[in-house]
Amino acid sequence: MLTFSLHKIALQPQSKVLDVGCGEGRHIFGSLHEYEDVNCVGLDKDIPSLNKCKEGLEFFKELNSGSTIFMQGSVYRLPFDDNTFDLVICSEVLEHLDDYHAAIDEIYRVLKPEGKFLPSVPSFWPEKICWSLSSGYQNMPGGHLRIFTKRQMINEIEDRGFKFDHAERFHGLHSAYWWLRCLFWKNQDSNYFVKIYKKFLEYQILQNPSWVNNFEKILNPVFGKSIAFYFEKK
Repeated sequence: MLTFSLHKIALQPQSKVLDVGCGEGRHIFGSLHEYEDVNCVGLDKDIPSLNKCKEGLEFFKELNSGSTIFMQGSVYRLPFDDNTFDLVICSEVLEHLDDYHAAIDEIYRVLKPEGKFLPSVPSFWPEKICWSLSSGYQNMPGGHLRIFTKRQMINEIEDRGFKFDHAERFHGLHSAYWWLRCLFWKNQDSNYFVKIYKKFLEYQILQNPSWVNNFEKILNPVFGKSIAFYFEKK
């Protein structure tokens, strides 16, 4: 499930897209589906996730004549020249980083002037509830180091040379799932309510029912688990 409305970003053929912290490649694959003849790079430090990306690429390679590569690397030292990319995506990454300001500066460096920067982070109050329900959620290895407010994100990214366009929330049905997991943290994998809710979310992802998606759109402005931002490099 994507955390951005990629159709709102107009890219010309042969544009270059970078997904920093690409995980298993969902936004790279979303870009291949949305845009024509784009060149994509997915970067992550986790080798098993990158291997999943490469497996998934076999399904998408017929959709797009541009090049797509997945590589290991660090957001603090991106292996690209200045002003390389037309679009940089950074979804659910900044909340994990010790020095997220340095990461934003590095993204600014590799993005072309007037290029688009799309970061997303957990929404403030759904995340705050998770922290209040479970210290285990707060302290798990590789977990979230901070909770961003919307205004904080806008101000800090604008301070580093970007122009804010708009923001929107996604995944309104996922907030309750994580609240349940936090509430039953010690036995979350075997808890009946967590398992039932997980099956419901799997139904949404696999079957893509319009009634569920429409209901989630109603929930998103208030309950959205993630908040996505749309910036442009000045």
